Amino acid sequence: MKKLLAILAAVGLTATTSSVVISCTTTVDRFGKLNFSDKQVYTSFILKMKDSGFISVSQAEKFLKISDTEIIADVLKILDKKIAEEEYKTTSSNIASTLKVKEKETTENITSNLLNDLATNKFFSEYTAKVISDKHGLVNDKQYSNNHSLNPFNLFEDDEKINYSIYYKEKSENETLTRWQVLGEFGENEWNIPSIEALNGGNNFYIIGSADNTKVTKLTDTKNTKVLNKDTKIDEVTGPFLVAKNEQEQGFSGNEIMKYRFQSYINAKIIPDLYTQLISLAYLDSNLYSTNLTTTNYTRSFVRLNTSNKLVSSVQNSLTSETKSSNVKLIWSFKAKVSTDATSWVKSYKQALGEPNSSGNIILDENSITTLKNNFSSNSLENNTKLGTDPFLGLVGYNGIAKNNDTGIEAISGSLSISTDAQTAAKSIDRPTLLTGPRDQGFAVGDNGESEIVLVLPIYLNDIYDNSNVTLNAVNQVATLSIPSDTWVPLGDKYSPYVDDMKTFTNETNVEIIKDNNGNLYVKALADKGSFTLGNQRTITVNVENANDTMLGIHETINKEDSAFTSGFDTEQQGKVKDTDKILYSVLWARNADPKSVYQLSEAWSNSVQSSSDIKNLSATNKQLLISEIENGLVAGDTDYTTEAKEELYTKYIMDGDNVLFQGLYDELAKYIKDEDGNTSD
Repeated sequence: MKKLLAILAAVGLTATTSSVVISCTTTVDRFGKLNFSDKQVYTSFILKMKDSGFISVSQAEKFLKISDTEIIADVLKILDKKIAEEEYKTTSSNIASTLKVKEKETTENITSNLLNDLATNKFFSEYTAKVISDKHGLVNDKQYSNNHSLNPFNLFEDDEKINYSIYYKEKSENETLTRWQVLGEFGENEWNIPSIEALNGGNNFYIIGSADNTKVTKLTDTKNTKVLNKDTKIDEVTGPFLVAKNEQEQGFSGNEIMKYRFQSYINAKIIPDLYTQLISLAYLDSNLYSTNLTTTNYTRSFVRLNTSNKLVSSVQNSLTSETKSSNVKLIWSFKAKVSTDATSWVKSYKQALGEPNSSGNIILDENSITTLKNNFSSNSLENNTKLGTDPFLGLVGYNGIAKNNDTGIEAISGSLSISTDAQTAAKSIDRPTLLTGPRDQGFAVGDNGESEIVLVLPIYLNDIYDNSNVTLNAVNQVATLSIPSDTWVPLGDKYSPYVDDMKTFTNETNVEIIKDNNGNLYVKALADKGSFTLGNQRTITVNVENANDTMLGIHETINKEDSAFTSGFDTEQQGKVKDTDKILYSVLWARNADPKSVYQLSEAWSNSVQSSSDIKNLSATNKQLLISEIENGLVAGDTDYTTEAKEELYTKYIMDGDNVLFQGLYDELAKYIKDEDGNTSD
């Protein structure tokens, strides 16, 4: 029991003890809607461990005596996390096998990353609201210390003597670093909190470690660099040293840094509340994609969104129809002290957009949100909202994510604070729109004469899974591909009406192009900019940009040992592919994987007024964060779906799982419930 309590404490969960005798002869059956209560699952799991020989009869009897609901709930949190991990691994393995790519590293803990991301998103909006609400932009971070010091700890195996600090630049072009600290922290009388502009800016936050809290003023003051998720030890470095996010980037965004500055608080206070959604999220993601299960080469490999999946069916009515409508929206509200101020602001914004004489709501085009941000930064236009910032676009006044209901919209993430009239108006919005209210005066809110205008950004999976980066959408005979570093993009599954032969190329510059044994082409960027000519008689110029990854697709390392690779390319071509090179596939929107059909769908959506360039241009990481946030909101409020997920996955892993498949789960929990009297078995 002491060992169980120790592991519960280690993962930030609380527990108390009590005991009641329970017979160890209880039988277990397949889980159904009526028998998967916490107690039933807990009892079934203990008995399954006993029947499988992982614990003895006497050990099972002792554990079954526990009746305290907190302990049982905490054990199930660990159980849910392990089941979710196993299901995510299975899903990843199936895709890797189909697409002939390597499986994700086992060190990449999908569920831990998911929990961290969801918790950090939640905390970021709350914290930025506090920054906005204080007239000096100051927040007392000590309220989040949770019996630990602020800032990260245990980043490496041997860093127990290291103290970490967070530094930031107010502007990207600045060299000077400011240490994030409150009064009394580090024994100093300084209070430095990053501004809302810095928190919404680029990767301007840095983790610096040292043995003695040495203060630095610029990055060049650090003597070494250690990389997260690559370096496991600091090897007696005492500092000051920089902790880089990865091998490509040193700094973190304002959202990303929250889980390090407030590591203890987030781990103890926010993440445990998210455990209950893990089973549903893993179940939902397990059938998000459908694949062509007979893949024999890299050109005809594809994955598509599964239209029967809860995420896909909940977000919009269709992926391919010309009359799409969105059921899920991002919502912001911008508040003026009086309606005349709102009217003045709307007029100014329309003027900035070049539409001074228009009336009614404002339909946002490609540059409208940038103009919106610029207008709010002017001295004459004040946004009096006390709501925080979203982690995606960096706009203040974030209400969260909402879905349509019978009368308007309801929150599935965040806190929806807009007026009832605004909620009703938002329901029918199917394209990026600023709701300006009656006579452009905004919507009345509160009792003090305040007025608000509301930004509604409908979510379409066509934007999140936009494939225009790797589609040959030529303008004036020139197309552009945006390809991440060390990544190959197949061309044999592409189409252009201006190209007569997709297997012929010339004039390559700063690109590497290889052919498989069927003549299909694959291209990789070798510099920031490159190009080649594609086609025989009818040709286009293809510009290739080595760009940040904004396409959310399947982007994994090529498995050079798979027969599809060894038999698909000759020796010379194989030699041009590095062991660490990746391949990038887009996620299709329809069953039909014909290149011409895929091209036509992409072209049609690119020209649609419903499409949002702001969503399209999010990084692949932020798109995945947005997907996870939507998924979490959808499953958290759907008890029927949670029931279905638990019925399937508890049965799969507890009742039907064989010892080989689920040895890891039993090992994880069995080691904490062994007898304290010698671990003997009966």
